[in-house]
Parts: sequence; C-alpha cells; structure tokens
Amino acid sequence: MSLLSKPLTIWIPTFRRPRQLSQLLKNFDQLGIIDFAEVVISDNDPEGPLAETMAKGDGDLPLNVCYRCNAANLSAGVNFLRAFECCTTPWLMIVGDDDLFKFGAADQILDLIASLQDDIAAVKFDSSLFGSQPECVSSGLGDYIEQLSPRNYPDAFNNLCLISNWLFRTDSYRLYLASAYLGYSSKISHLFPALQACVRDDAKLMFSHLQPVEHGISEASWPKAATWFEMVTTLASFSGFIDAQNRSALLKLLLHSDWRRNIAKCLRVQQFYGDQRLGLNTWRIHIHLALISTSYLQALLLSWPLLLLPYRLWPRSLRNKLGDPGSIERW
Repeated sequence: MSLLSKPLTIWIPTFRRPRQLSQLLKNFDQLGIIDFAEVVISDNDPEGPLAETMAKGDGDLPLNVCYRCNAANLSAGVNFLRAFECCTTPWLMIVGDDDLFKFGAADQILDLIASLQDDIAAVKFDSSLFGSQPECVSSGLGDYIEQLSPRNYPDAFNNLCLISNWLFRTDSYRLYLASAYLGYSSKISHLFPALQACVRDDAKLMFSHLQPVEHGISEASWPKAATWFEMVTTLASFSGFIDAQNRSALLKLLLHSDWRRNIAKCLRVQQFYGDQRLGLNTWRIHIHLALISTSYLQALLLSWPLLLLPYRLWPRSLRNKLGDPGSIERW
C-alpha cells in the first residue's frame, strides 16, 4: 500500500516520555500499523532530548514515521487540534504515547473504515476502563445518553474523554474546527466539531463495541478538581461552540446525581482551590457550581461543616483517600 493511499493518520502527541513512545512505536511495527497508517509524532517539548536528537539528524525512527516539534508546550489539547490542521488522510486517530494497540487492531480498524457510511462523522471505540458503552449510531449525545442508566453517567463521560478511543472523519471535522478552539477551556474540545457536524450536516456518531486500544496508566499528575470546574463552567456559561441539546447531554453526564462522587467533588474543589497562595475565594467557586447544579448544592450542604476546617485538620483517613490533587480518580 503506497503512502498516498493510506486511509488513516495516527497522531501521537508526546511530552517527555521516551520509554513509552519507544514502546508504542515497537507495538506499531509488530502489529503492522505503519503499513496502513501515516504515523506522526507531535512533540510538545522543543527543548527536550528527542527534539535535540532529531535536530541533529540522529533520530532513529522507523521508516514512514514522521516527526514534528511544536514551538512551545501550549498544552496537550492544542497538540490534539493541530492534528486536524496537518492531517491529509480521510481518517484520523489521536493516540496517547502511553497507549498501545491490541493484537488484531489493524484489521479491525481497516475493516471498519471500509464499511462506514458517508454520514459517519466519528466513531467512538469502547474501553474496559470505565465499563462498556452501548453499541449504536446516534445523531448526537442526546440520543446516546437515552440508552444509558443514570448510574452509568460518570463512567460514560469518562469514556467520552478518552482521546485514543476516537476515529474522526477529517473532512467533517475540519469544517467546524473553530468550535473546538472556542470551547477549548472545556478540556473536551475534541468532541465539538463532530457534534457540530451532526447538528448542521445530519452526520452521525457511531459507538462501536470494538476495543482496539489498550490504555496505559499515566504517571502524569494534574489537578483534576480544576479540570472538572473548568469543564462545568465552560459548558454552562459560554456559547458558540455547541448546540443546546448536546450541551444539555454533556452537563447531564457531568452533573450526575451520584451523591458520593459529588461530595468528593466538593472536597476536591476545596482541597485544590483552598490553597491561599492561589488568591481565590473558594466559597465563591462552590456557590457558582451550586447555582449550576442542584446535585452539587446538595453535596455542598452535606459537606459544609468539613469545608469550614483547614485542609490540614481534615481526618487523616479522608486526606489519604483524596490523595494528591493530581492523582485522584477521574470526574
């Protein structure tokens, strides 16, 4: 198969994880991924060892693997969106540098691409990380969540966030790429162009039972409470990047009624934003979230006596369970 006829680009955003990247490239070679996909490494570390090695011409990348380096580490999300600006193939997958393809993935993906109707804007693969998703074709997230039990909303949302589990039709996506940048602060902006295609062009999303990707356990640490707050605030407060029906569906998944998880959110928001060095009024943030979500309000009322105490005075068992702000469970 010639390079020009390859149907798929696999974009690998990476930042200072040479061991995982090397393992992923070895995985590609073993499974024949490079035979049918253009592979692009997009490095977010212009001053790192990989960039330095490549600049000297000493890089030892497999044949047909391309390398590019961004001028600065603006974020992983920007790296994701750059894929759509650079990709020239009909389909695109953005695969984390700590993920791997499973045996048989090449045939699964090729067969799927060959079978897809022209109105499919994106395919969401399944994952065992957060339960399983219903197999269906939908005109947006509103149709999709009707097939879910409310108790599965948290896992369903986490599944949507797994960037490596998406296969995007690039022509449909590029038309609405601006919506991804407008909604960038939501941290899930990779969803918005495909959702716009569903609304404006009657495109469809396919939720597949296939699980071609084995997800790595990331050692990276970032403040999940802050991420969740930004997601909720952006979706609830800003417009221009998502329609009302899909916005409502995402907020329903984010602001579920699992009171245990909602209390944990209250505590984690307090744990992160309660640091006086940030110069923020934590209660203003709590009240803002409570005005958006009655479920958060209920959790806030249940946990407020504890929130009045400094974090260092919280029970040790609770602090151990919450862990570091960057290593807690997802939303």
